[in-house]
Amino acid sequence: MHRILFWVALVILTGACNQAGQKEGESRPEKAEKIVTATIQELVARPEEYKDKYVAITGMVTHVCRHGGQKCFVLAEDGETQIRVVPSGDIDEFNIELEGSTVAFKGTFKVLEPEQSEAHVADYAAEASHVTEMAHSEAEKADMFIEAVDFKEITR
Repeated sequence: MHRILFWVALVILTGACNQAGQKEGESRPEKAEKIVTATIQELVARPEEYKDKYVAITGMVTHVCRHGGQKCFVLAEDGETQIRVVPSGDIDEFNIELEGSTVAFKGTFKVLEPEQSEAHVADYAAEASHVTEMAHSEAEKADMFIEAVDFKEITR
């Protein structure tokens, strides 16, 4: 009888712990198979195909915004294509020390609507820190980005 009560209590406790781990209103994929692994080139070439999907990408961080780490830029294997990644969920900011590291990111791939895209480009042009074009400028002006909820540094 004690064994049965022990197992019942264990099952109830395990279920309670799993529910407590997820915050109210937090949206995460329920199963790992819902993560779409894509290259940066694939995301940029076919954004509508990946829009609002939970994706996993890997690439070298070429730049982390010096104004609070609120965005970073990740270079594809082709050495040219870059994508903007912004922190979301439990990630407050990206550390500048990530620059030059290969990092795996997981998050939602976002594509701005036309009016949002126009406003984004106008904001970009208005910032004094953008007076010179940099390698990541096109990715910064682009209407697509990843809202990262998790990342792991692979190599430094």
